[in-house]
Amino acid sequence: MKRFLQISALAFLVMLGSAWRNKASAQVDVDISYQTFYDELSPYGEWVDYPEYGYCWVPTESAGFQPYETNGHWVWTDDYEWMWVSDYSWGWAPFHYGRWFMDPDYGWMWAPGYEWSPAWVAWRDGGDYYGWAPLRPGINIGIGFSIGSYNPPVDYWCFAPRQYISSPRIYDYCLDRGRNVTIINNTTIINNYNRRNNVFVTGPRRVDAERYAGRINPVRFREAARPGRTQFRNNEVSVYRPRVQRDNNRQFAPSRFERFDRNRGGSNGNVARGERNNGFSRNGNNLPEGRDNNRFNGRNNPADNNNDNRRFERRNEQQGNIDQRMRGQRNDMPQQQQPNDNRRFDRGNNNAMERQQQQRQFDQQRQQMEQRQNQQRQFDQQRQMERQQQPNDNRRFDRGNNGAFERQQMERQQQSQREQQQNQQRQFDQQRQVERQQQMERQQAQRQQMEQRQNQQRQFDQQRQVERQQQMQQRQQQQQSQSRQFERRQDNQPRQSENRGGGNDNGRGHGRRF
Repeated sequence: MKRFLQISALAFLVMLGSAWRNKASAQVDVDISYQTFYDELSPYGEWVDYPEYGYCWVPTESAGFQPYETNGHWVWTDDYEWMWVSDYSWGWAPFHYGRWFMDPDYGWMWAPGYEWSPAWVAWRDGGDYYGWAPLRPGINIGIGFSIGSYNPPVDYWCFAPRQYISSPRIYDYCLDRGRNVTIINNTTIINNYNRRNNVFVTGPRRVDAERYAGRINPVRFREAARPGRTQFRNNEVSVYRPRVQRDNNRQFAPSRFERFDRNRGGSNGNVARGERNNGFSRNGNNLPEGRDNNRFNGRNNPADNNNDNRRFERRNEQQGNIDQRMRGQRNDMPQQQQPNDNRRFDRGNNNAMERQQQQRQFDQQRQQMEQRQNQQRQFDQQRQMERQQQPNDNRRFDRGNNGAFERQQMERQQQSQREQQQNQQRQFDQQRQVERQQQMERQQAQRQQMEQRQNQQRQFDQQRQVERQQQMQQRQQQQQSQSRQFERRQDNQPRQSENRGGGNDNGRGHGRRF
């Protein structure tokens, strides 16, 4: 009886623990709308009415800000695998809902979204590095989607040595983005993504990461009841994850927002690549200047990892006090006085940014041409009024000739501008054609590889089939041989008995005659 009670108590504890875990991983019954995003993020940045994606948020951060790199780290959860844990008090929203993208004038911008994910990123692997990059808006993660078909721009990627992928200070080991082109050429997309509990999950497998980083302890996932910084302590991560309602009948908008202005000058971006060597100024061992090199070399020591975790928890508490003070200061500060000179962005050398620059130049030239046309119309109207007021026909004739000459000059200038625009458009189309051709070549190479594998598989199957047939024939031959041998033995037995019987009769007959 006592043993039965012990077993029952143990089973009850197991069921209770399972129920607690399911409750911890279940989504908190909280519904919000886009208005929550607008209100909660306004103290930490500005909203811009963007032409393509609606209201987009630009964080007020210092130069060098990069989504999924600055002020955060990766953890492994059993529920959602790799999850980004942000140290920002506003990190619960932009790193788990919506998508990030880079604008040449505004810098990094975030477009809200309805669906939650542990991290909306693509991953790369190879050359002793792991890399990840934000997924831009418009990438639909649905049936038939292949994450390998999306190629983020060069500056979107962040690379770090594999052994530090689970470090709480991963941003200390992120490489200079000036090396991205070389690393991208030596890495491949990790096309490992799935939906777990209707949540987008991607990243390297835990068993693969542990080959380089050692044992990775999974953390428990728990829902937070209110927005705020993601809490990570005692091997547990707590994040606010409400449901975002799709209410299309209401018009939500930020209380303050800025109209999109392409001519704002490109000096307000939140990333200044040119000031500090692609966002971070790093020394020979890929550490930021002023960092302790001994800490980089001693990262594999488990005791150091424990110290890092304790420092990380203390830094979370300190950062919470700072964010509260900053929130109060931002609410008291007029929007016109918020600093905007920290959003400079150097477009670099990647093709995507060059195309954006060409498109911007094209738009500027088109605006200039429209301004000149408006000026020409105003000038013609003014000349027409002067002709009507002048009684002298000769003067009207002279002014008409002068106006015609000026119009001819204006038409020649406009023709020259149109030719320049056409040349730029042709260059852009040629570049797009080259990219499409390269994409087709890659797809063709993949198809050829697939066909080769299929041919090899068919050859292997045919060879196995031939071997099976040969084995069957050998078995049949053996069976036939054994059957013939058995028949021969059966035939020989009667003959032997007859021979033995005849010999006895002769013996007895001779005996009688003798």
